[in-house]
Amino acid sequence: MKKLLSLVLAAIMLCGAAVAFSSCADNTPSVKIGVQQGTTGEAFLIGNADMGYEKYENVNAQSYENGALAVQDLISGKIDYVVIDNAVAADLVKNNADIKMIDYALTKEDYGIGVDKNQKELLNSINKILKEKKAEIDAIYASYAENSGNDDGVDENEWTGNKIVSAKFDADKKETQLVVATNAAFAPYEFKVGTAFAGIDMEIAKLIADELQLELVIQHMDFDSVVTSIGKNGVDIALAGLTINPAREKVVDFSDPYEEGVYQVIIAKKDNTTFDSCKSAEDVLAVLKDLK
Repeated sequence: MKKLLSLVLAAIMLCGAAVAFSSCADNTPSVKIGVQQGTTGEAFLIGNADMGYEKYENVNAQSYENGALAVQDLISGKIDYVVIDNAVAADLVKNNADIKMIDYALTKEDYGIGVDKNQKELLNSINKILKEKKAEIDAIYASYAENSGNDDGVDENEWTGNKIVSAKFDADKKETQLVVATNAAFAPYEFKVGTAFAGIDMEIAKLIADELQLELVIQHMDFDSVVTSIGKNGVDIALAGLTINPAREKVVDFSDPYEEGVYQVIIAKKDNTTFDSCKSAEDVLAVLKDLK
């Protein structure tokens, strides 16, 4: 009887151990996709109700400080794909012969300038400048297309275009300064050239500061801190390839769009044929949902 009881108890313990092992099994998806932290690409993959994105349950989203770091891990085989803004993707591809862009829009979005909600007059002034200086802004875009339109793309180390030097923030001179938050790791929109800055957004920031007759102060920070920094520590606006969306509009006011039709794309290794048969964005999304 004791022996039978011992066998029953042992069986129960064995079953319990099996259940525990099963419940502790790693169910993390094997498909790894790199994204820049805090961006639309990240929200697109992990899900965001405010932006209307459902989580991709089959994807393990890996967050990076910038797209270049994600691409490095893609090339080395640590991740399978990268999702990032189309213009940034195009620039990364030009700089890396081992990758390619699957140029179908996963999302559709517009870029705007984030403005402190307590500075309505500044917002109105910025919208006026964006409207009246459209030709100058178009010329900025054209100049970066020209500089990026070679086999090497935007090379921050050999940049020969405009370099924008930031003034030093001075709380005593706050009324004479325009303080801009950015993440200078998002070429061609913003990047560092030594201690100076360059990029489409930085050129627009300089244009706005000049029109307002203010000294330009640029503060570089992590992308996911850019929006939340506005209105704090002297920061007036943010220019960082910011998508206008309801979640961010709860925190800041947005200018009128200064770029429309931005979209997220997939970057893959050159020899990856997974998406080669796709003929539309719908095809790409269908394949993405079936990745294993």
